[in-house]
Amino acid sequence: MTFDLPPTHHFLLEAEATSRCRLEASTRQHTVVIDEPAVRGGSDTAATPLETMLASFLACLNVISHLIADEMGIEIEDLSMSLDATFDTDGIRNTTPTALPFPEIALTMNITTSASDAEVAQLREDLGKRCPMTVVLTQAGTKINATWNVTRP
Repeated sequence: MTFDLPPTHHFLLEAEATSRCRLEASTRQHTVVIDEPAVRGGSDTAATPLETMLASFLACLNVISHLIADEMGIEIEDLSMSLDATFDTDGIRNTTPTALPFPEIALTMNITTSASDAEVAQLREDLGKRCPMTVVLTQAGTKINATWNVTRP
């Protein structure tokens, strides 16, 4: 499915800090809860802000992968992902700013498709250019080491 996008879009969110570590953000008709583990003063009822950001990265990869595949006329029958993000805690632990909080992300993309190797290579290249979260992370200096495991049906 393809769709037309306007040149710009505004994401509108409102948030309420229900405690020093828990936040409830709303956008459109949805509520997102973010919390910290008890060891950091939270109630551990939801993912942390950084876990939420990294989950958003994976969700963005999912959406944009399928968008590109649709445009290319190929089908992604199954897609699963995992990541291991290295986090530099210096900026949180002391007053020294961290220029690069996530220096490296090891990303694994498991895809089932009948697309050719060339088509998968094109999908992978386009995804790196068109996924907004990938662009933000790489422009910040994060090295994304992606492994693609392709299974043919």
